[in-house]
Amino acid sequence: MLWAITMSKHRLSINRWVRWWFRMTVLDRFILVVAVGILHIIISFFTFSLWIFSKLIQTIGAAMTSGLAAELMGEKTASKGGFIIGFMDFTSGVFITFEVILTLAVWAFFIFFIVDLIFDFIITRRDLRELRAKANVILATRCEYIGGHPRLPHGRFVYLILGGSRNDPEISIILPGSKSAVALAKSAVEFLLPLIEVTEAKSGIDMKFGTPSGFNFSLTSITPSIWKGNRTFLNIEYNSVGRKYTVELGSFLKGNDEVQQWKNFLICARAEADTEEKPFGPWKSLAKKRSKAK
Repeated sequence: MLWAITMSKHRLSINRWVRWWFRMTVLDRFILVVAVGILHIIISFFTFSLWIFSKLIQTIGAAMTSGLAAELMGEKTASKGGFIIGFMDFTSGVFITFEVILTLAVWAFFIFFIVDLIFDFIITRRDLRELRAKANVILATRCEYIGGHPRLPHGRFVYLILGGSRNDPEISIILPGSKSAVALAKSAVEFLLPLIEVTEAKSGIDMKFGTPSGFNFSLTSITPSIWKGNRTFLNIEYNSVGRKYTVELGSFLKGNDEVQQWKNFLICARAEADTEEKPFGPWKSLAKKRSKAK
Protein backbone atom coordinates (compact mmCIF):
# COMPACT_ATOMS: atom_id res chain seq x y z
CA MET A 1 0.00 0.00 0.00
CA LEU A 2 2.79 2.43 0.93
CA TRP A 3 4.68 1.57 -2.27
CA ALA A 4 1.56 2.20 -4.36
CA ILE A 5 1.18 5.62 -2.72
CA THR A 6 4.81 6.75 -2.84
CA MET A 7 6.26 5.10 -5.96
CA SER A 8 5.10 7.88 -8.29
CA LYS A 9 5.64 10.73 -5.79
CA HIS A 10 9.33 11.55 -5.60
CA ARG A 11 9.11 13.86 -2.56
CA LEU A 12 7.41 11.13 -0.55
CA SER A 13 9.77 8.44 -1.83
CA ILE A 14 12.87 10.25 -0.55
CA ASN A 15 11.39 10.63 2.93
CA ARG A 16 13.63 8.90 5.49
CA TRP A 17 10.71 7.11 7.22
CA VAL A 18 9.40 5.73 3.92
CA ARG A 19 12.86 4.45 3.05
CA TRP A 20 13.25 2.99 6.55
CA TRP A 21 10.01 1.04 6.16
CA PHE A 22 10.91 -0.38 2.73
CA ARG A 23 14.43 -1.18 3.92
CA MET A 24 13.06 -3.64 6.47
CA THR A 25 12.52 -7.25 5.47
CA VAL A 26 9.22 -9.01 6.13
CA LEU A 27 10.86 -10.57 9.21
CA ASP A 28 11.98 -7.14 10.43
CA ARG A 29 8.46 -5.77 10.05
CA PHE A 30 6.87 -8.79 11.72
CA ILE A 31 9.19 -8.53 14.73
CA LEU A 32 8.44 -4.80 14.91
CA VAL A 33 4.69 -5.53 14.95
CA VAL A 34 5.18 -8.13 17.69
CA ALA A 35 7.30 -5.66 19.70
CA VAL A 36 4.60 -3.00 19.36
CA GLY A 37 1.99 -5.52 20.54
CA ILE A 38 4.05 -6.46 23.60
CA LEU A 39 4.68 -2.80 24.40
CA HIS A 40 0.95 -2.14 24.11
CA ILE A 41 0.20 -4.94 26.60
CA ILE A 42 2.72 -3.53 29.09
CA ILE A 43 1.42 0.03 28.78
CA SER A 44 -2.18 -1.19 29.04
CA PHE A 45 -1.35 -3.09 32.24
CA PHE A 46 0.09 0.04 33.90
CA THR A 47 -2.78 2.18 32.59
CA PHE A 48 -5.34 -0.26 33.99
CA SER A 49 -3.47 -0.33 37.32
CA LEU A 50 -3.53 3.46 37.53
CA TRP A 51 -7.22 3.48 36.62
CA ILE A 52 -7.94 1.00 39.45
CA PHE A 53 -5.91 3.16 41.84
CA SER A 54 -7.79 6.31 40.82
CA LYS A 55 -11.11 4.53 41.29
CA LEU A 56 -9.99 3.41 44.76
CA ILE A 57 -9.05 6.96 45.74
CA GLN A 58 -12.35 8.18 44.27
CA THR A 59 -14.26 5.68 46.43
CA ILE A 60 -12.39 6.80 49.56
CA GLY A 61 -13.11 10.43 48.70
CA ALA A 62 -16.81 9.65 48.25
CA ALA A 63 -16.88 8.02 51.67
CA MET A 64 -15.30 11.17 53.17
CA THR A 65 -18.02 13.45 51.81
CA SER A 66 -21.10 11.49 52.81
CA GLY A 67 -22.77 10.07 55.84
CA LEU A 68 -21.26 9.77 59.28
CA ALA A 69 -17.68 10.24 58.04
CA ALA A 70 -18.51 13.74 56.76
CA GLU A 71 -20.04 14.71 60.10
CA LEU A 72 -17.06 13.40 62.07
CA MET A 73 -14.39 15.02 59.85
CA GLY A 74 -16.13 18.34 59.44
CA GLU A 75 -17.22 20.47 56.53
CA LYS A 76 -13.70 21.55 55.56
CA THR A 77 -12.45 17.98 55.23
CA ALA A 78 -15.57 17.02 53.31
CA SER A 79 -14.94 19.77 50.77
CA LYS A 80 -11.42 18.43 50.23
CA GLY A 81 -12.92 15.02 49.64
CA GLY A 82 -15.16 16.53 46.97
CA PHE A 83 -12.10 17.97 45.20
CA ILE A 84 -10.40 14.57 45.31
CA ILE A 85 -13.48 12.92 43.79
CA GLY A 86 -13.59 15.43 40.95
CA PHE A 87 -9.86 15.16 40.24
CA MET A 88 -9.85 11.37 40.28
CA ASP A 89 -12.93 11.27 38.08
CA PHE A 90 -11.09 13.46 35.56
CA THR A 91 -7.96 11.26 35.87
CA SER A 92 -9.98 8.10 35.24
CA GLY A 93 -11.42 9.67 32.09
CA VAL A 94 -7.90 10.56 30.90
CA PHE A 95 -6.69 6.98 31.45
CA ILE A 96 -9.67 5.53 29.57
CA THR A 97 -9.25 7.99 26.68
CA PHE A 98 -5.53 7.27 26.47
CA GLU A 99 -6.11 3.53 26.43
CA VAL A 100 -8.78 3.78 23.73
CA ILE A 101 -6.56 5.97 21.50
CA LEU A 102 -3.53 3.72 22.08
CA THR A 103 -5.51 0.57 21.28
CA LEU A 104 -6.94 2.09 18.10
CA ALA A 105 -3.44 3.22 17.03
CA VAL A 106 -1.95 -0.23 17.63
CA TRP A 107 -4.76 -1.99 15.75
CA ALA A 108 -4.41 0.53 12.90
CA PHE A 109 -0.71 -0.34 12.74
CA PHE A 110 -1.49 -4.07 12.68
CA ILE A 111 -4.00 -3.58 9.86
CA PHE A 112 -1.55 -1.36 7.96
CA PHE A 113 1.13 -4.07 8.25
CA ILE A 114 -1.16 -6.74 6.79
CA VAL A 115 -2.67 -4.58 4.03
CA ASP A 116 0.73 -3.14 3.08
CA LEU A 117 2.22 -6.62 2.87
CA ILE A 118 -0.55 -7.82 0.56
CA PHE A 119 -0.58 -4.71 -1.64
CA ASP A 120 3.21 -4.59 -1.85
CA PHE A 121 3.39 -8.24 -2.85
CA ILE A 122 0.70 -7.91 -5.52
CA ILE A 123 1.74 -4.56 -7.04
CA THR A 124 5.50 -5.04 -6.97
CA ARG A 125 5.41 -8.58 -8.33
CA ARG A 126 2.94 -7.53 -11.03
CA ASP A 127 5.18 -4.67 -12.18
CA LEU A 128 8.33 -6.81 -12.16
CA ARG A 129 6.58 -9.62 -14.01
CA GLU A 130 5.48 -7.20 -16.74
CA LEU A 131 8.95 -5.68 -16.97
CA ARG A 132 10.71 -9.06 -17.21
CA ALA A 133 8.27 -10.13 -19.94
CA LYS A 134 9.72 -7.50 -22.29
CA ALA A 135 12.11 -8.77 -24.95
CA ASN A 136 14.83 -6.26 -24.05
CA VAL A 137 14.91 -6.99 -20.30
CA ILE A 138 16.98 -9.73 -18.61
CA LEU A 139 16.44 -8.89 -14.95
CA ALA A 140 14.14 -6.58 -13.02
CA THR A 141 13.83 -5.92 -9.31
CA ARG A 142 13.11 -3.27 -6.73
CA CYS A 143 15.95 -1.95 -4.61
CA GLU A 144 17.17 1.12 -2.79
CA TYR A 145 19.20 3.58 -4.80
CA ILE A 146 21.59 4.97 -2.18
CA GLY A 147 23.51 7.41 -4.33
CA GLY A 148 26.32 7.95 -6.81
CA HIS A 149 24.55 8.86 -10.05
CA PRO A 150 25.49 12.38 -11.21
CA ARG A 151 21.89 13.24 -12.09
CA LEU A 152 20.07 11.64 -9.16
CA PRO A 153 20.92 13.36 -5.85
CA HIS A 154 18.24 11.76 -3.65
CA GLY A 155 18.25 8.22 -2.35
CA ARG A 156 14.97 6.30 -2.70
CA PHE A 157 13.55 2.94 -3.71
CA VAL A 158 13.45 2.35 -7.47
CA TYR A 159 12.93 -0.32 -10.08
CA LEU A 160 16.24 -1.64 -11.39
CA ILE A 161 16.43 -3.22 -14.85
CA LEU A 162 19.19 -5.00 -16.72
CA GLY A 163 18.40 -4.81 -20.42
CA GLY A 164 19.09 -2.87 -23.60
CA SER A 165 20.60 -4.81 -26.48
CA ARG A 166 23.21 -7.56 -26.68
CA ASN A 167 25.85 -5.21 -28.05
CA ASP A 168 24.89 -2.41 -25.68
CA PRO A 169 23.55 -3.77 -22.39
CA GLU A 170 22.63 -1.22 -19.76
CA ILE A 171 21.31 -0.81 -16.25
CA SER A 172 18.19 1.30 -15.92
CA ILE A 173 17.29 3.04 -12.68
CA ILE A 174 13.57 3.71 -13.05
CA LEU A 175 11.51 6.09 -10.94
CA PRO A 176 7.93 4.97 -11.60
CA GLY A 177 5.71 7.78 -12.79
CA SER A 178 2.45 5.86 -12.63
CA LYS A 179 0.86 3.05 -10.64
CA SER A 180 1.30 0.54 -13.43
CA ALA A 181 4.33 -0.86 -15.17
CA VAL A 182 2.32 -0.94 -18.40
CA ALA A 183 2.60 2.85 -18.65
CA LEU A 184 6.18 2.84 -17.40
CA ALA A 185 7.81 3.82 -20.67
CA LYS A 186 5.64 6.93 -21.01
CA SER A 187 5.51 8.23 -17.45
CA ALA A 188 8.67 7.04 -15.69
CA VAL A 189 11.91 8.92 -15.12
CA GLU A 190 14.83 6.76 -16.22
CA PHE A 191 18.57 6.99 -15.50
CA LEU A 192 20.86 4.78 -17.58
CA LEU A 193 24.21 3.16 -16.81
CA PRO A 194 25.54 1.68 -20.07
CA LEU A 195 27.70 -1.40 -19.48
CA ILE A 196 29.53 -0.80 -22.72
CA GLU A 197 29.24 2.52 -24.51
CA VAL A 198 28.83 2.02 -28.24
CA THR A 199 28.48 4.84 -30.77
CA GLU A 200 27.35 4.56 -34.36
CA ALA A 201 29.29 7.67 -35.47
CA LYS A 202 30.99 7.12 -38.81
CA SER A 203 34.26 8.65 -37.66
CA GLY A 204 35.83 9.53 -34.35
CA ILE A 205 34.08 9.31 -30.99
CA ASP A 206 30.55 10.49 -30.42
CA MET A 207 31.04 13.20 -27.79
CA LYS A 208 27.52 12.60 -26.54
CA PHE A 209 28.94 9.67 -24.60
CA GLY A 210 32.56 10.75 -24.28
CA THR A 211 35.24 8.11 -23.87
CA PRO A 212 34.21 4.46 -23.49
CA SER A 213 33.30 3.49 -19.97
CA GLY A 214 35.05 0.99 -17.77
CA PHE A 215 33.11 -0.89 -15.07
CA ASN A 216 34.02 -2.51 -11.78
CA PHE A 217 31.41 -4.50 -9.83
CA SER A 218 31.87 -5.11 -6.11
CA LEU A 219 29.82 -6.25 -3.17
CA THR A 220 30.00 -4.62 0.25
CA SER A 221 28.50 -6.19 3.34
CA ILE A 222 27.67 -3.28 5.64
CA THR A 223 24.79 -1.75 7.61
CA PRO A 224 23.81 -4.73 9.78
CA SER A 225 20.14 -5.58 10.00
CA ILE A 226 18.56 -5.08 13.43
CA TRP A 227 17.42 -8.68 13.62
CA LYS A 228 19.79 -10.76 11.51
CA GLY A 229 23.12 -10.74 9.67
CA ASN A 230 24.39 -8.07 7.32
CA ARG A 231 22.87 -6.33 4.33
CA THR A 232 24.82 -6.64 1.09
CA PHE A 233 25.19 -3.63 -1.22
CA LEU A 234 26.05 -3.63 -4.92
CA ASN A 235 28.60 -0.98 -5.92
CA ILE A 236 28.99 -0.15 -9.60
CA GLU A 237 32.04 1.90 -10.50
CA TYR A 238 32.22 3.46 -13.93
CA ASN A 239 33.93 6.24 -15.86
CA SER A 240 31.85 8.63 -17.89
CA VAL A 241 33.08 11.73 -19.72
CA GLY A 242 36.41 11.53 -17.93
CA ARG A 243 34.97 11.26 -14.41
CA LYS A 244 34.64 8.31 -12.07
CA TYR A 245 31.31 7.53 -10.40
CA THR A 246 30.22 4.83 -7.96
CA VAL A 247 26.53 3.98 -7.83
CA GLU A 248 25.45 2.19 -4.65
CA LEU A 249 22.40 -0.07 -4.58
CA GLY A 250 21.03 -2.04 -1.63
CA SER A 251 17.99 -3.57 0.08
CA PHE A 252 17.12 -5.71 -2.93
CA LEU A 253 13.60 -7.14 -2.89
CA LYS A 254 14.73 -10.75 -2.39
CA GLY A 255 17.63 -10.04 -0.08
CA ASN A 256 21.36 -10.71 -0.28
CA ASP A 257 21.08 -13.66 -2.66
CA GLU A 258 19.52 -11.41 -5.29
CA VAL A 259 22.39 -8.92 -4.94
CA GLN A 260 24.87 -11.71 -5.74
CA GLN A 261 22.70 -12.79 -8.68
CA TRP A 262 22.75 -9.25 -10.08
CA LYS A 263 26.51 -9.07 -9.85
CA ASN A 264 26.82 -12.35 -11.75
CA PHE A 265 24.31 -11.30 -14.43
CA LEU A 266 26.02 -7.94 -14.95
CA ILE A 267 29.35 -9.66 -15.55
CA CYS A 268 27.80 -12.22 -17.91
CA ALA A 269 25.85 -9.58 -19.88
CA ARG A 270 29.01 -7.58 -20.40
CA ALA A 271 30.96 -10.71 -21.39
CA GLU A 272 28.27 -11.69 -23.91
CA ALA A 273 28.51 -8.22 -25.45
CA ASP A 274 32.30 -8.64 -25.81
CA THR A 275 32.48 -12.27 -26.98
CA GLU A 276 29.01 -13.01 -28.47
CA GLU A 277 29.06 -16.24 -26.42
CA LYS A 278 25.91 -17.12 -24.50
CA PRO A 279 26.48 -17.77 -20.77
CA PHE A 280 26.01 -21.32 -19.56
CA GLY A 281 22.64 -22.45 -18.21
CA PRO A 282 19.27 -20.67 -18.28
CA TRP A 283 19.90 -17.27 -19.84
CA LYS A 284 17.84 -14.72 -21.76
CA SER A 285 19.96 -13.22 -24.53
CA LEU A 286 19.05 -9.77 -25.73
CA ALA A 287 18.53 -8.79 -29.34
CA LYS A 288 21.67 -7.54 -31.09
CA LYS A 289 20.05 -4.22 -31.94
CA ARG A 290 18.02 -2.06 -29.60
CA SER A 291 14.28 -2.09 -30.20
CA LYS A 292 12.61 1.23 -30.87
CA ALA A 293 10.37 1.11 -27.76
CA LYS A 294 11.09 -0.41 -24.42
